[in-house]
Amino acid sequence: MADDFITQVNEEMQAQRLRAMARRIGAVVGVVALVGAVGGGIWGWNSHARHVAQKAASARYFTATTALSDPKHDAAATRKATETFQDLADHGPVGVRSYAALRLADLQSQNGQTDAALKTWQSVADDTAAEPALRDMARYMRLNAQTATADPKTLRPGYEALAQSGGAWASLAQEGLVALDLRSGATDDQQKEARRILTQIVGSATATEGVRARAQALLETFGDAG
Repeated sequence: MADDFITQVNEEMQAQRLRAMARRIGAVVGVVALVGAVGGGIWGWNSHARHVAQKAASARYFTATTALSDPKHDAAATRKATETFQDLADHGPVGVRSYAALRLADLQSQNGQTDAALKTWQSVADDTAAEPALRDMARYMRLNAQTATADPKTLRPGYEALAQSGGAWASLAQEGLVALDLRSGATDDQQKEARRILTQIVGSATATEGVRARAQALLETFGDAG
């Protein structure tokens, strides 16, 4: 009799422990499920918010661009577009800020704000989230804006890096190297190097027709037309 009683007590205690464990496990599962639901909701909201922000930024960019393309746009329209591009370049989402910064740099350059334009182009070149082609474009524009004034020694490494990258701006970077070699006071060796690069451009399968035509025309001035 005593043995039966003890067995019943042990079974009841084991059942209580199992129920307690089940409650704890249930609570943990509930918390995990809740965290998962909240996390999923936050991710979904963030994704939605990013989409909305991207759409709104794109609309602002195209509105500003359209305003500038109007032949009748005035100084007020230019100023408003510039402010929009500046704001998007500083705070816009990835995919819009680089385009806005490039347009802003173009306006700054046109207005004689060379230092500001150089800084803006550099911001795009340094933006690791930007598309590689846009970063290369910013590098090229920054170099090109200084070709006629800066020390060739400071510009050559940048042009050479772009030329060696094989990207869309490679042939234009080669043109930049030619421009450095043909500046006033160029030595015979520099002119020889310029001819070598021009010959490469003419024979390049990736250079655009316009770039090849310009290279061919320059070669003709050297008497090297092929």
